[in-house]
Amino acid sequence: MVPVLASLIPTLVNKGLELFDKKFESDGEKAEKAREFEKYLQEQIQVAWNEEQRQLTERHKNDMQSDSWLSKNIRPLVLVYLMGLFTLAFFNDVPQQVLQMLQDLLMTSFMFYFGARTIEKVGKMMTAGEKGGVIKWSK
Repeated sequence: MVPVLASLIPTLVNKGLELFDKKFESDGEKAEKAREFEKYLQEQIQVAWNEEQRQLTERHKNDMQSDSWLSKNIRPLVLVYLMGLFTLAFFNDVPQQVLQMLQDLLMTSFMFYFGARTIEKVGKMMTAGEKGGVIKWSK
């Protein structure tokens, strides 16, 4: 999402400056304000992105600390569900676009699941190392 928003920044800056075009005394002042405004927008988008990622991580932590069976097993269940759909779609007559969409969803889910599992394990290893424990892979 950040690249999409970042690509809009020059357009937003130019349109914003058009509104205040008569307020600037020179083109140099206008260019300086454009740079300042663009930098400000980029910083705000980065702050929003960082906050979104922090909240996503916090949500995942809370899900894993929950006593709910579903919240702890949602990732594997999504993988099983998508694998089942993909298998059914592969052996039945479905449009190529649907098969491609399922393939993309399945690949994204696998990357997220195994990537998140790897990060969790590395985090446990780092925590064990910081506490003076032996660093080893745990199940």
